[in-house]
Amino acid sequence: MPDYKTMYFQLFNSVTDAITSLQKAQQDVEDVFINGDEEIPEFDVQYDYS
Repeated sequence: MPDYKTMYFQLFNSVTDAITSLQKAQQDVEDVFINGDEEIPEFDVQYDYS
């Protein structure tokens, strides 16, 4: 029988990580816009398909 509690927590943690990553990217771009910088920051996107 699948362990639904473990599956739920794994999914929840992955979704939370994705949201946090998107929020950080948005904040970084907002900082660039506010400061008038011409450079666009590089983002270290990591995928874990396990």
